[in-house]
Amino acid sequence: MIFTNHKINFNADLCVGCGLCYKACFVDVIRWDAEKKQPVFKYVEDCEHCFYCQSVCKKNAIEVVPDFTSERFLQSFPQYK
Repeated sequence: MIFTNHKINFNADLCVGCGLCYKACFVDVIRWDAEKKQPVFKYVEDCEHCFYCQSVCKKNAIEVVPDFTSERFLQSFPQYK
């Protein structure tokens, strides 16, 4: 298992429940809470940092914060090991 400290900052007060972020997430990091009509960020460690969820959010309720010091990033660049 690769340790990461990735974060996705979510401001529930700004969210309008459109579901675009949920639909944009192709790696299933974002789940949908139908009762609250808001996204749930379940598997942040699997985030690919495509920033689709952040870019489709018209209310700027999502901020993707990658951990560039994580093993996942370092394994792709042997010169940084």
